[in-house]
Amino acid sequence: MTTTHKGVQLFYTDTGKGETVVLLHGFLENSTMWNFLIPHIESRHRILCIDLLGHGNSECTGYIHTMDAMATAVCAVIDHLQIDIVTIIGHSMGGYVGCAFAKAYPEKLKALCLLNSSPLPDSSERKLLRTRANKMAKTQYTQLIRMSFLNLFDDKTKKTFKKEITFALNEALKTKVQGYIAANSGMMFREDYSKIWINGSFIKAMILGEEDWIVNSEIHKNLFMDYCDYFKILRNGHMSHIGQKKSLFVSLEQFLTQEK
Repeated sequence: MTTTHKGVQLFYTDTGKGETVVLLHGFLENSTMWNFLIPHIESRHRILCIDLLGHGNSECTGYIHTMDAMATAVCAVIDHLQIDIVTIIGHSMGGYVGCAFAKAYPEKLKALCLLNSSPLPDSSERKLLRTRANKMAKTQYTQLIRMSFLNLFDDKTKKTFKKEITFALNEALKTKVQGYIAANSGMMFREDYSKIWINGSFIKAMILGEEDWIVNSEIHKNLFMDYCDYFKILRNGHMSHIGQKKSLFVSLEQFLTQEK
């Protein structure tokens, strides 16, 4: 299904019944990343999977997609469906968008789970990597995607889940260059959402990877665990939905039953 936002098409799927859970994918992913989860929770929840700007079947609105702009697009889908309040589960970039949503629309947010994600902004080193990647994307896009995507997986996951990784890589390669650069730039300039996370009245969860080189689980444990209603570190890298699927099922079920 689609709805129009700022003159472009936003794609989403809408299944199940119950309180609404919005699933937001990460960078170079799309709504298909949640195929593993939907059958397990749609009997108890209404599930919205949204392709974020420039990803999957959603179009680009410009050449920089800020996290605020993506959150506004998410809100456009929610408003289109006349939904008042939601729970958000966001993987990586989807979590950054979830934080931006928490800031902009606190009255619409019941709970937020950051899956391999963070309220923190990019470090200067990370910003430099993104700048270099954007430049490379203009001339060596396929090579860049293959290299950067495979770096998201820990060694054990690479060996054990080759089929799943191949599928995810093929989906990543469908992302257009403009979508890549716009999202990468948006993540580079995102703000620090730590105060939103600490002071927000919504239910909070973090599910992180022990071997995740993008989101350091120990740093986040020290900074944010005391402010979480649910906190879990899984034994994998950045792609928990592939490397630790069964453990993630359990963690997400526990998160969805949390109450203030």
